[in-house]
Amino acid sequence: MSETLDQSDLLLRLTPDRLHDIGEHLSAGVFTDPDAPIIVRIAQGLHHFVQHVELEPYRGESLYPTGQAVWQRPPAMIVRWHYVSISPIDQHVLERKRTAFADTPERLETLNAIERFWRDYPPAGGYTHSIPNYDRMLAEGLRGAQMRIESGAAQAQHEPDDEARGLYDAMRITLDAARILHQRFVRQIQTATLDDPDDRANQQRLLDACARVPEHPAKTFYEAMLAANFFYYLDGPDDLGRFDQFMWPYYKADLDAGRIDRNEALALVARLWKNTDQACAWNTAIGGSKPDGSRADNDLTLVCLEAARGMRRPNLALRIRKDTPQAVWDAAFDTIRTGCGLPALYCEENYLQAIREAHLNVPDEDMHRFAFGGCTELMIHGCSNVGSLDGDFNMPKLLVDSLRQDLPECRTFDAFYEAYKRRCAGTISDTAGEISAAQRRKALWHPQPIRSLMIDDCLQRGWEYAAGGARYNWSVVNIMGLGNAVDSLCAVREVLFEKQELSAAELLDVLDRDYDGAERWRQRFALCPRYGNGHERADRLARDLSEFVFTQWQRYAPWRGGKFLPACLMFTTYALFGEVVAATPDGRRNAQPIADSAGPVQGRDRGGPTAMLRSVAGIDQRHAPGTLVVNVRFSPSIFATPQDRARLQSLVRAYFDMGGMQLQINVVDQAVLEAAMADPDKYGDMIIRIGGFSEYWKNLSPALRRSVLERTEHV
Repeated sequence: MSETLDQSDLLLRLTPDRLHDIGEHLSAGVFTDPDAPIIVRIAQGLHHFVQHVELEPYRGESLYPTGQAVWQRPPAMIVRWHYVSISPIDQHVLERKRTAFADTPERLETLNAIERFWRDYPPAGGYTHSIPNYDRMLAEGLRGAQMRIESGAAQAQHEPDDEARGLYDAMRITLDAARILHQRFVRQIQTATLDDPDDRANQQRLLDACARVPEHPAKTFYEAMLAANFFYYLDGPDDLGRFDQFMWPYYKADLDAGRIDRNEALALVARLWKNTDQACAWNTAIGGSKPDGSRADNDLTLVCLEAARGMRRPNLALRIRKDTPQAVWDAAFDTIRTGCGLPALYCEENYLQAIREAHLNVPDEDMHRFAFGGCTELMIHGCSNVGSLDGDFNMPKLLVDSLRQDLPECRTFDAFYEAYKRRCAGTISDTAGEISAAQRRKALWHPQPIRSLMIDDCLQRGWEYAAGGARYNWSVVNIMGLGNAVDSLCAVREVLFEKQELSAAELLDVLDRDYDGAERWRQRFALCPRYGNGHERADRLARDLSEFVFTQWQRYAPWRGGKFLPACLMFTTYALFGEVVAATPDGRRNAQPIADSAGPVQGRDRGGPTAMLRSVAGIDQRHAPGTLVVNVRFSPSIFATPQDRARLQSLVRAYFDMGGMQLQINVVDQAVLEAAMADPDKYGDMIIRIGGFSEYWKNLSPALRRSVLERTEHV
């Protein structure tokens, strides 16, 4: 470690005993051995935390743990662990503890010292979802992981590599922390007093299975579910990856042997989905292809779809092939029609082609393992570290800058368009450098011992996860507001340069006034060609601009390795990122939300779903394999008859045939949305598909609710 913090004057005040005394258990572990490598210190922090965290009570569920993420449960601490990094200081917790310990000078001194230490600690930057190698962890258990650690540690003893030795020391501590956590889970189950006979039966079944997993390999579907749930919570929980593939051998063997029936399996999967929702966890990919290229969907795929009906999470991603059977389509539509926005649909063939063309060096034997993290960031199941939205690229904000600084000097639209693209290119270059710097800081100061334990090939290489130990490393970057940029450029081209209805100074005055007293110009801009309606000029500009922006990222490589992969993953942030964008020439007012996806700005697609999808399929999707989220909203009547469902299936299939890669469908009646706007408390548990995942109505801001209402409803 070439960079260190000056902490010599803090050591007397930041001893483990003093930190435990004020409830800072993570920090107590970090200061158990201040001279140890950072990864060992963080592993010690996790080890201390799991001994003190308050666990969810066991209430007779078929799986345990349940509920909130372990790492977010009490006790409240000034800093916590997150699967991304050490979290920033929680100022509210700090002030509460200052009040509580105001009469104890030693405790106040400790609080002030811990505040200073963590405030000086380098931030992580970026966001990293990932998928543990559940296949391996279920097949070998914690004991198998221990053998891998000891094998790597023995090898590292013969090499002049202090970092590798530190990694394996941290892995031993992390593995012990996992065992302690499991033992505490078992005690929670054992000590629960349950009245219901079914709950007591679940309790005994859990205890019997816990005697084997996760320490030893899973042998049955139930053991595999229990172990997967444990590793899921240990990791965050974050993502389940290709769930229907790594669980299929256990499911099929138990079905064939008569140890389980389909309804029992459905109930277990539904319980896991409920855990995912309660913990606010993320993605699960199903369907797709096997290593030999054949179809991978199976009966467990259908179980996953059925269990997701009416659920908010997991963010289910269904990989659709040209030969996907009708039963899978029907099950997907039956789930989508419940209004939950699940599953999102992905074109298998187009993703495989995009991965190859992105030169990510994924061999054929791993290609079928592609899955998604978080919203839908492309990654390889079990062996990748993908910077998930490592950086943001706000296209309308840059356009506003270009309008103010470049437009007055431009005599033609082409000159202005080239000036805007140069500004985009410069910002991309700067952002790429910032991302690489943040990745280096993360490797130095925010190593991730849990992921180093569960994701290939960290143990094999002797490299920590954040330092490039995973087999595949790349970085997903968020491209925001394409629709706003295209519509604004179309308006500038027509109104200023072609018809000369406004001068540059007059346009800037209109925008500076946020259309106050200039509503006629806002209405005039709405008459210009707009992306998402099959309009040739708008679509051609969208194609050119997207190709330019996406390919600019190919000129750079992240510090950790791999490539930059453009994406459009706005989830709930399109309102937040709109707040920093002044009024734009597409008629959007100051601080209003920007486009919610890679599709048209919400409510501007007036030519029907076919025209909208044709426009979106025309943009440069193959250079943005990070995933371009596309929202489409339908009336519930689209599922009224077999003929309507067949029409929807043909529409999706046609979009994929044109090059589309992802599509997510919202099904909600306009009258229901209007009622929910008027009485949000009454509709708080209504589920809405936002930018890259589904969310409860009660969790959406007023601006996001309004944007959903503005989306075009297709029938």
